[in-house]
Amino acid sequence: MLGPMKAPTAARRLPKNHQVVYEIIRSAAHGVHLTTGDVFALAKSKRPGIGFSTVYRGIQRLRDLCLIDEVALPGADAAVYELASEPHAHFRCDACGAVEDVAFRLPARSAAKLAASTGARIDQTKLTLHGLCRSCLQA
Repeated sequence: MLGPMKAPTAARRLPKNHQVVYEIIRSAAHGVHLTTGDVFALAKSKRPGIGFSTVYRGIQRLRDLCLIDEVALPGADAAVYELASEPHAHFRCDACGAVEDVAFRLPARSAAKLAASTGARIDQTKLTLHGLCRSCLQA
């Protein structure tokens, strides 16, 4: 039987408050996207004295260490955060605002063709799809 997944070394070296932020995002279910406000509310329940700016700085540091991913979605009120994982796309419902993971990434060959045609170097691709989710379509 496998034991609990160990946090990466970088996460174990973080200040205690930043570790709390990391554990909140890490323990969220796969496909759950948390705003800074969501993380703050959860952190406050674990550490009542924690401040919003501490949570914000923790999120930024975790992002900079590539432990979490920041997902900025056009039309959304705020960026959302998820545990760093394999590259994938996101779908945002234009009616209800729900965000879902989509098992798709731009093929490397397509990115290489785009780079060649523009003369640019593409280091990263992030794909966001928009439309209506199943629930909104049925409503």
